[in-house]
Amino acid sequence: MFKRYIAVFCVLLGIVGLVLACEPLADPPELPTPVINTVAPVFEPSPEITPTDLPPQLPLVAKVDGAGILLSEYERELASYRASFAETDAIPSDAEMRETVLNFLIEQQLLVNAAHQNGFTLSDQALDEKIQNLSNEIGGQDALNTWMQNNQHTPESLRQSLHLAAEAAWQRDQIIAQVPDTAEQVRARQIFTIYQGDAINAERSLAGGTDFEQIAWRYSPESGGELGWFPRGFLLFPEIEEAAFSLPVGATSQIIQTELGYHILYIIAHEDAHPLTTDARVMLQNKALQAWLNTAREQAEIEILIP
Repeated sequence: MFKRYIAVFCVLLGIVGLVLACEPLADPPELPTPVINTVAPVFEPSPEITPTDLPPQLPLVAKVDGAGILLSEYERELASYRASFAETDAIPSDAEMRETVLNFLIEQQLLVNAAHQNGFTLSDQALDEKIQNLSNEIGGQDALNTWMQNNQHTPESLRQSLHLAAEAAWQRDQIIAQVPDTAEQVRARQIFTIYQGDAINAERSLAGGTDFEQIAWRYSPESGGELGWFPRGFLLFPEIEEAAFSLPVGATSQIIQTELGYHILYIIAHEDAHPLTTDARVMLQNKALQAWLNTAREQAEIEILIP
């Protein structure tokens, strides 16, 4: 679920997210041709605008503990999200897109509110530096002006979007930093087949004394059935994970059936604090962030102002 959230988070922020919420690109992206042939506006820093300082007459789509989310920001993010799909993609319905964008903006505001409560606010100088970094990332001021034109941004709205994204990213980093570098983990190997008969034959061979690894290589010649080290919550199927963590080292499981097929596990090692792989740590960070967002949303006062 969180992978979907992160994917949407990056897509909706677009180029803005490259310097704030997502990993930067190795090379600047190629910018599309401007839709209209006008003189690009010259960007000049403007005073900081925060959601709580917004004039009351500006239309809002929602309030999160009193902090307003602008209708203009919602419409801009919705347009960017729609444009992110290729013709060959399975495109969500309009209602699903609206829900996704609104949820994204609400969760972003939850992070921003928490950042403020924890004493973090982005200064004008720091925001100016981020805007300059963004300009450098995509090829200079002219490229930035063109991007703003194509994405319906003014210098003021871009500044506001960057401000929100930076504060949300700060709070996100505080949450995921709490995930340790080590965790209880198991290292296992599996015999896997999509056919029940093969699994039964493999089980009989094991009972007859055939080496587990030899059979595993027969059924998985590309990897020998090696699952590597994994923490709780990392595997796709919880029934496999439950067996792996409940068996002693050196033990072999019974046949485990999943949606994919049939599995027999062999437990190679089990440690209470084994270093996490990058993939495993990112997974745990994603879970920690999603759990935080779920709790924050339950406790927040959220008012939706659009149908």
